[in-house]
Amino acid sequence: MVVAGASFAGLAAAQRVHGRVALIDKDPIGAGVTSACGAPVSIVKAMGAESSIQQIHDHLVIHTERSRAVWPLPESFCTFDYKAFCELAFARTRAEFIHATVLGRSGSTVRTSGGDVQGRFLIDATGWRAALAAGPASPYVNRRWMAFGIETEVEREFEPGLHFYFLPEIRDGYAWAFPCDGRVRLGVLSYLGRSKLHHALDNFLDRFGVSAERVHGGFLASGLRAPVFDGVFVTGDAAGQCLPVTGEGIRTAASAGFACGDLVQRMLDGILTPDEAAVAYARLVAGERRRVRALLWTNIALLLFPQSLIGEAARLFGRPGPLRFFMHHYLGILRQPISWDTLPELSTRVS
Repeated sequence: MVVAGASFAGLAAAQRVHGRVALIDKDPIGAGVTSACGAPVSIVKAMGAESSIQQIHDHLVIHTERSRAVWPLPESFCTFDYKAFCELAFARTRAEFIHATVLGRSGSTVRTSGGDVQGRFLIDATGWRAALAAGPASPYVNRRWMAFGIETEVEREFEPGLHFYFLPEIRDGYAWAFPCDGRVRLGVLSYLGRSKLHHALDNFLDRFGVSAERVHGGFLASGLRAPVFDGVFVTGDAAGQCLPVTGEGIRTAASAGFACGDLVQRMLDGILTPDEAAVAYARLVAGERRRVRALLWTNIALLLFPQSLIGEAARLFGRPGPLRFFMHHYLGILRQPISWDTLPELSTRVS
């Protein structure tokens, strides 16, 4: 099997396959961070990367210029060290790492800057560009809802919690502050994919009296795309599985990556044919379209609402009943396991 992309989704998929796996990425394992690295503790533990955790958070804080709402989390989130996370997650795979840029594919052959790599099964976890599924001659949708964000990490004590700010300097998105054990990650995001954000980031940093150090970031692809294209299993940002509104993508990428890896292993074991595995994965993703669509509409509303209304909505949704309802659905996205009980027509063993 070939997995293109060695971040959250690709590492999760590789962990679930017991046979030979080629894991390809243009950056060394743990390099090239673009994420704010905040995720549920349960996901980090599931990836075998618990020792990469820097700080645990049990609430969100929604800020506007004139308001503040605290949302208790039904499960703990954490900030973690990306390099340590990836190295720990990779150590739980049996994969051979190939340091090369993925250029595309021809059938089941992956073309890279270091030569061709042949794979019986292919997983595209290359991020929003979808290097295996998309391409000049491919009808695969390469761009749906594309946000863009950048962040820096500075040394500064900060109030615990994951903080989101809806402020004038980033009217088409939000800013964030994620504490990580004596340091804090400060960033800004445009829902509309506006990439010239350094001025907005500097204005946000001015609020805390700090200056940017190393800045990283990139595009975030939301709006679920076809999860299987021309025999390629597509996962994470490549399949638009980053969530609208929050920009959260680690939890969904890891969950979908686990599902892809499980299905590939079942194909290797002779339990499923490729067509049956493709149907199973497509149904898993299709079951989330309604909830993701609701988040997309919420995203549009946030672009249209005045900040005073955003603050009031945050306060109202922070009440126990509405918050419990929202979090139940939000945290459930792409989390359900594949069950043969819900897919009876696929449960017949392949001879």
